[in-house]
Amino acid sequence: MHRRPRFSLPFTAQGALAAAGLLSLLLLASLVAGRVGADRLPGAGGLLVLSVLCAIVLALLRLPRVSRIAQVFLAGAVLATLAVALFLPKALPAMQAAALQGTAFSAFLTALGLIRAPVRRSTLIARAAEGLFAHSARARVFAVSLGAQGISVLFNIGTIGMISDIARNHDAARKASGKRGIDTAAMTLAALRGTLLMTVWSPIGLGFAIVTSAIPALDPVRFFGLALGIVALLSIAAALLEAAATPVPSGPRPQDPAPEGAGRALALVLAAIAGLIALTIAAHRLLDVSFLIAACLVLPLLAALWPVLEPGLRGPRGEGRLARLAAASEGMATESTIFLAAAVIGAAVAAAAQAAGIDALIAGGRLPALAVILGCLVVIPAVGAAMIPHTIVMIMAASLFGAGPVGAEHPYALGLALLFAWALAIAASPISAMSIITGRELGVTPQRVTFALNLRFTLGLMAAAALVVVLVHALE
Repeated sequence: MHRRPRFSLPFTAQGALAAAGLLSLLLLASLVAGRVGADRLPGAGGLLVLSVLCAIVLALLRLPRVSRIAQVFLAGAVLATLAVALFLPKALPAMQAAALQGTAFSAFLTALGLIRAPVRRSTLIARAAEGLFAHSARARVFAVSLGAQGISVLFNIGTIGMISDIARNHDAARKASGKRGIDTAAMTLAALRGTLLMTVWSPIGLGFAIVTSAIPALDPVRFFGLALGIVALLSIAAALLEAAATPVPSGPRPQDPAPEGAGRALALVLAAIAGLIALTIAAHRLLDVSFLIAACLVLPLLAALWPVLEPGLRGPRGEGRLARLAAASEGMATESTIFLAAAVIGAAVAAAAQAAGIDALIAGGRLPALAVILGCLVVIPAVGAAMIPHTIVMIMAASLFGAGPVGAEHPYALGLALLFAWALAIAASPISAMSIITGRELGVTPQRVTFALNLRFTLGLMAAAALVVVLVHALE
């Protein structure tokens, strides 16, 4: 006698994960093909519509598994769309463009999740980070501050915990051998600051994607060079000041020898980062697509090639590419939902503000462009400090001012202000992932990290960013 099989919850969950993987694959493929094939491929517009539908279905499919704030954002996007349809129907094309932009963010986050999977397991990156500690106390602070910035391009927020772990291990080993210990808290804060500064210039960062997508007058390659150069100068200055303020006890100053292969590992990691950036720029130029779409092409390629660079990262047999894509999509489910919804809400707010005449105020000089730009630099971090998710405010500001008079006349000043505001909001927000991880590593609350331990750095960076923005504004 045959019994009907029972379908357990794990089976249902596995089925949902497989469906998410298929939808993510279709989303990435249709979006990239539609953008690359624009004006060349018949039906490219239909592919873009398909990508938007995939993003919406994907968001609904995983709605029960995302965070509460993502659910609220998605509901807000629905209400915003209905409000525009009822009261501002002329803005519906802008809403459609925003939905496509949000779809691109979702695809980008899935692609980012693909590269993060091998990077999290990479012993190569861990060995490269180990080499940053083979210095005296002051030089160590300098090396970690700058090295963390480079490593975090690939490892992102994981850099903070990894460097904190390495610092604790070195501290214990040195003390056990009778040597002077390491200031592990200083190393953790140096990793935090390097990761924060990376978000200003990284071409595969979310902030960079938002800014370059929202400001049509911005040349992404030139902007990348400008942002990288400015952050490099600020980073060196900040690291030197931090190193100078590091107390060095009297007595012998032995250095830890660099672990075997650490130099080669660091060189390989930096080469991978440089190659990633070069390929992204090449795809942007040759295919005439945005940096966002270029990254959606390059990141999966790097994720596939990384196990060749580091054979120990090859997945278990039987683990297919679709399974890895599903896992990457699931790992970024909350962020993808938030960014998809925030793009739509931001477009609705921008449409309402434009209908109220804000562009006319700016064009007429009654609302100076510099005041708007500096306002973005201050307001977005203030929202983060108030423990309000700053993502939506960032996207709203970019949508509102990027394509208007401010973005047209001062694209680089506005872009820099938004990117520095993005980094400062992360630094100032007790609910940001970086503050939470740093607090956990230091054994303190995230509030203490943002409002005490890292406050001087945040305020100093804001002052430096304001000065840079004013100078760039004057030169544009």
